[in-house]
Amino acid sequence: MQLPDYAALFSALFAMTTPTHAAPPRHWTVIVGGATADTSIYANAFFPQAIDIGVGDTVTWTFEGFHNVAFLGGGAAPPFAVPEGDKMYWNPLIFFPAEPGRYSYICGIHSGMRGTVIVKDKAKGTPAAALKRGRAEQAATLAAGRARFANLHVERHGTAFVVPLVGNSRQRYSVLRFTREPLVVPRGATVTWAMRDTFEIHTVTFTNGEKPAQFVVPEPQSSGPPKLLLNPKAIVPTTTTQYDGTGYVNSGMLFPPGNPGKLPSSFRLTLTTPGRFEYWCLIHADVGQRGIIVVR
Repeated sequence: MQLPDYAALFSALFAMTTPTHAAPPRHWTVIVGGATADTSIYANAFFPQAIDIGVGDTVTWTFEGFHNVAFLGGGAAPPFAVPEGDKMYWNPLIFFPAEPGRYSYICGIHSGMRGTVIVKDKAKGTPAAALKRGRAEQAATLAAGRARFANLHVERHGTAFVVPLVGNSRQRYSVLRFTREPLVVPRGATVTWAMRDTFEIHTVTFTNGEKPAQFVVPEPQSSGPPKLLLNPKAIVPTTTTQYDGTGYVNSGMLFPPGNPGKLPSSFRLTLTTPGRFEYWCLIHADVGQRGIIVVR
């Protein structure tokens, strides 16, 4: 999912009183996210994760993916979505920039993605060295994700298959693919897509050959930024438990395992008809999260 133009860059200025004898303010950079060239691996982290700066210095967050920067001021993280009548909208406190309050911050879109700015009288190191360290951390994260994807396997127990949707909170990556190759199953097999990623949300959506539905639909307003409707076609699950290769089947949003709201973290479907069937994650369709199941 691409960032709109108006959200392409966030920056925060730590405008504290600088002693007259202090060195001139310096400008630091934190990289937000990142991805492999084929977009199969996303880095869900701030690079460097912690940065030391001096009083009066400036930090700019450079975005390389779909993220935000939110300073909570010691409060709780805002909810992902907010209801309005019979519709659900992306919480504007998450999507649009908020003013910082403290120096611990999060990405409100990806749970567990955190960073720290440590303000001192005088910074240790240089902005160039910090940026180099950030790039090294990012490279290590993406390399770990590529290694995990290279060893990604579907679990099989007789005619039951489990497709793991994986990521790693310690190494700070998410794999935005279902399987490495088309999944071949016998007719009558049951496939379960299981969330094992603490960062992302996904859908499992069979569109019957139609173009994947947009996950977020902007609704213009007379003033201010647009409202961001979470497309009901993407977030509302269908009731289908068996799939014959026709019609629209959707899991709705699948959330990280063990989430506080006990929201769905898996989806199960029995495949009853031979054929080759395409499905998508509607949230990450634009970066190529597409799967193929071959039923024999």
